[in-house]
Amino acid sequence: MASNQVITQEVLNRTEYFFRVPFENQQILPTLLPLIAGAVIMELYFGKHKQEALGWNTSVGNAALWMTTGVSLLLSESSLTQPELYAVYGLIGLGAVVTFLDFFHIWSSTVAFVVSSSAMVYTLAYTLVVTIKSGFPADQVTLKAAALFFVSVNLIFKIIQGFETDEDSSMDFS
Repeated sequence: MASNQVITQEVLNRTEYFFRVPFENQQILPTLLPLIAGAVIMELYFGKHKQEALGWNTSVGNAALWMTTGVSLLLSESSLTQPELYAVYGLIGLGAVVTFLDFFHIWSSTVAFVVSSSAMVYTLAYTLVVTIKSGFPADQVTLKAAALFFVSVNLIFKIIQGFETDEDSSMDFS
């Protein structure tokens, strides 16, 4: 029983670090800032324009972000461990496959728009960057903390979007 509490506390501590890292580790900021800004802008945009849906062009661009983030990690980190290399190559591969599927409209728009949503893309990329640049071990604690961070961030964005007024319903051009 005690080991479950330790793991839970470790998961919570690591999840908290995902939130704190931009403020505590200035060296990671150049890599994280585009991800943070992009996520905030896109989530606020879709909160303001609730009737607007993600389009194919945005899906392609979002998915391509996974590739560029992975390449950025390869170029900026000189001593990646084997698991970190697998994670980075996995992110690049995921980005390539999803970009391809989105670019050629191979899968349904419903699936594409969920997989390539800014919530999915930016949060996953952010989590991987923080994990690698912070030297977190590739273990169950990090995986659980990343999942909890993902859910928390997306819940926060949904709450913020709920407070935004819908610009689309208030505009009448007739």
